[in-house]
Amino acid sequence: MTQTAPPSLLQENPLWQFSLVFYHHNDVKTFLLHCQDRRGADVCMMLWASYAAVCGRQLSDELWRVVDRSLLPRRSMIRSLRHLRRLLGYLCPRVLGVYEMCKRYELKLERLQLAMLWTNCAGDWSGDRPALELAAQQYGLLEKEQARWVGLIESYLASSKGLGTG
Repeated sequence: MTQTAPPSLLQENPLWQFSLVFYHHNDVKTFLLHCQDRRGADVCMMLWASYAAVCGRQLSDELWRVVDRSLLPRRSMIRSLRHLRRLLGYLCPRVLGVYEMCKRYELKLERLQLAMLWTNCAGDWSGDRPALELAAQQYGLLEKEQARWVGLIESYLASSKGLGTG
């Protein structure tokens, strides 16, 4: 059985707060979902790599492997739920209520996954590789996809500075 993160961790999680804003910035959502559907990427891991890049932190191959392995059970639940939700989406409007419930639960699981990521890595962010480079290698992103990701982060940083949040 997977443990649930304490409520305080869910509320006070800088990775979650970043993810909420970054995911809805420009074309980030479209890009991440493309990587998920076409490359098998874990959106939460990509959000973590994005957060590390924004913070100027590097990651190690070993840290990536440990974190990736620790998320396997929850990732499997999220994938199953996402598959069910998408299947239900084709049956709309008769099952709209079930679809929305699945969507909310999927988001809750992703939030827990990001809390787990934050907890697992809160103290140890040591690494020798740029986070985006490491994630791109793990998911086999093409150079143009990598360049797009860098551009999305640069755009986010520029808009954050303009708002006084960066």
